Amino acid sequence: MDYSHLDSHIYGQSQLTENPKVSICLITYNHSSYLETCLKNIVEQIVDFEFEVILGEDHSTDDTARIVKKYADAYPKLIKAFIRPENAGPKTNFLHCFLQCKGEYVVFIEGDDYWTNLYKLQKQVDFLDQNPSASACFHNAEILFEDGSNKPNQIINTPNQAKWTYTKDFFKEKETWFMATASVMMRRKFVNPLPNWFVDCKSGDIPMYVILSENGPIGYLAETMSIYRKNLGGQSFTDSNTSKAFLQNRIFMYTMLNQYTKYQYIHLINSILAEYHELLIHCIEHKESFIKKIYHFYYVFSLQPNKNFKTFSLLFKRNLMSIKALLFYLETRSKINKILK
Repeated sequence: MDYSHLDSHIYGQSQLTENPKVSICLITYNHSSYLETCLKNIVEQIVDFEFEVILGEDHSTDDTARIVKKYADAYPKLIKAFIRPENAGPKTNFLHCFLQCKGEYVVFIEGDDYWTNLYKLQKQVDFLDQNPSASACFHNAEILFEDGSNKPNQIINTPNQAKWTYTKDFFKEKETWFMATASVMMRRKFVNPLPNWFVDCKSGDIPMYVILSENGPIGYLAETMSIYRKNLGGQSFTDSNTSKAFLQNRIFMYTMLNQYTKYQYIHLINSILAEYHELLIHCIEHKESFIKKIYHFYYVFSLQPNKNFKTFSLLFKRNLMSIKALLFYLETRSKINKILK
């Protein structure tokens, strides 16, 4: 992965420290309503070490770039900013900024989220320094709903959240989300370089955390120290689970993770893959395609061969046709083909 052609997008004259303890990778797009809060809570962190902020502004259509320039000018020894002349997309923006990071530890945050504790960085650095076997650590976070749903704020992690997270914990459910991006601090040496297939995954969080956990357990700090905004603006890796492209990419991602983990969790990952193939059977883009439905049904069956036959029969009948009708169709097609010959 070479993104050096984006280096020319740098803004101003940054004077970062040569050996930061922590690198903060901040990406932003159309976050003018939120970015100042995010940056204010970063630059005011109280720490006993040096840190840097690598900031990627992705050609926003609002006032985001002006805010980036304001803070980059005010904190040249802290912030290295890139202002894109054209939109690069969230994944490219992230990867370019990530590869600029030099810290022993790395933190990711998007411009519409923010930290709520001035000692957040210090607490996580202390934890990782004191637990050398840990590959990363995360803390609790609060979800702030600004998506028009009128839902009350909620805490992500429950009181019974385990102190340590292992690779298998990411494969227990189809979509395991218990680590807010802005809450994670990781050892850079375990994720640099990233495998080549990473760039093709729509989700960056899931493969990143699996890669980390394969190098050591991920610790949990129970304190709530950040806000995750769920809003209508900005950019996200999240897509609808009715989208063919999204579902196919999830299948690709978990297939790659299966290989990366040397098939140690194949029984768990196969269950996840089967669920995504089943969703593709229902996918609106496959609604009229009998052959494609058969293809994905085959994978559901092959990935879960021990599943109750009645369950498969019901799934097949609901989405395709009855087994009896299928046999009649195949027999009739065979006879017609013979006549045509």
